[in-house]
Amino acid sequence: MIRIENFTFAYPGTGKPALEDVSFEAAKGELLLVRGASGSGKSTLLYAINGLVPHIFNGESSGTIQVNGFSPGERPIGEISKTVGTVLQNVESQIFMMRVEDDVAFGCENLRMPREEILLRREEALKAMDLWEMRERETFKLSGGQKQRLTISAIYAMGPKIFLFDEPTTDLDQGGRKEFFNILKRLKSEGKVVLLAEHQYEEYLPLVDRVVTLDRGRTVPSVQALRDCPEPVYGVGNLGDIVISCKGLCVGYEKGEPVLKHVDLEVRKGEFVALCGKNGSGKTTLLKSLAGILRPSAGCLNVLEKANPDLESLMGHVGFLFQNPDEQLFADCVEEEVAFGPRHLGKEVDIEKYLRISGLYEARGSHPQALSRGQRQLLAVTSILAMEPDILLLDEPTTGLDDTHWRRLLSLLHQSVAEGKTVVFTTHNGKAAGRASRSVHLEEGRIVSDEIRQ
Repeated sequence: MIRIENFTFAYPGTGKPALEDVSFEAAKGELLLVRGASGSGKSTLLYAINGLVPHIFNGESSGTIQVNGFSPGERPIGEISKTVGTVLQNVESQIFMMRVEDDVAFGCENLRMPREEILLRREEALKAMDLWEMRERETFKLSGGQKQRLTISAIYAMGPKIFLFDEPTTDLDQGGRKEFFNILKRLKSEGKVVLLAEHQYEEYLPLVDRVVTLDRGRTVPSVQALRDCPEPVYGVGNLGDIVISCKGLCVGYEKGEPVLKHVDLEVRKGEFVALCGKNGSGKTTLLKSLAGILRPSAGCLNVLEKANPDLESLMGHVGFLFQNPDEQLFADCVEEEVAFGPRHLGKEVDIEKYLRISGLYEARGSHPQALSRGQRQLLAVTSILAMEPDILLLDEPTTGLDDTHWRRLLSLLHQSVAEGKTVVFTTHNGKAAGRASRSVHLEEGRIVSDEIRQ
């Protein structure tokens, strides 16, 4: 159903191909894993299959792509979507409606399916991704992982023959990843073609028929599995004074039930804390409260000796990373992005140092949106680190990073801790949590465990 022969594609002005001489086939019922380092061409390959290349992202290309008997470059995107469904890295860009069930039905409605069929498909998709109980919830109130599951449900409801997943599980908790495994299993059994571009793919290998490995845009010989080296655990060093203190903290949205319920937490200078828990457990809400983005509805919060601080009072002292890096990238080139924060804070910082230690020096003149999703994530983190705040609050910082880049990121964070900074980050990545000195686990807005590693 997919046949690619000697396909090469280069974005305008880049001087080198994003994909070069790529060839492979995918038949009915096959699941292909597409893997490679950040920037290797995984997303571009999916764009070439679903028609975003060349309809949205133009450039120079050669070779051929056939999808279910037609060339994507010769069909309108609306027509291609009847055959090819795509879950993009930025799930926010694929959520259109205010309510969960309406968003799942949206694609089916645009395909002009009969009402009865839409209702049946919507129910099946919601239940498949464990969203049935929250079908009437406002989409903007969902956690990052819940939004990811919603997007998958909406594509699944449309019933295309070919499914493209661009790192779809990066923000899913373990329960969500198990549900997604079942989705993949069902798609294979229904004879669908599935291309899964992922960095964290080990648990899906039993379902994988073949692996397409990309290196700088070219396919290279691949193996079915990799063995990870044991990850070091960063123990507790010399800790300083308390820099974060929550007592009976309650935080909610509008007039609804609080998301955080009587949270007690103390964090000291020099701690490296992982906030863990299922999607919707309150991790991001707690992180935003510590940054002054959300204000308490009850209880007390003290950050750097500031009682119930707002965002402005913590500026320059607390750095915050959102789940979606594109929300905080706005400069015209990588180097300017890293330099922007320190310059406006009046800080003299060695920008070149941060570009080099983050591995972004060679891309310093590139536009941020020309980078891969993983590289944009690393850039966003680097722009926060360059401001040299006392506390770094990072919401899912390893999302979209391959093993090399996320190890580099965590090493950067550990170095910050060694220099006396405090790091608090949310994560679903067990390996990342294992490299923190402390893990705080939340369930339904409450802290249920707090483990300090010796």
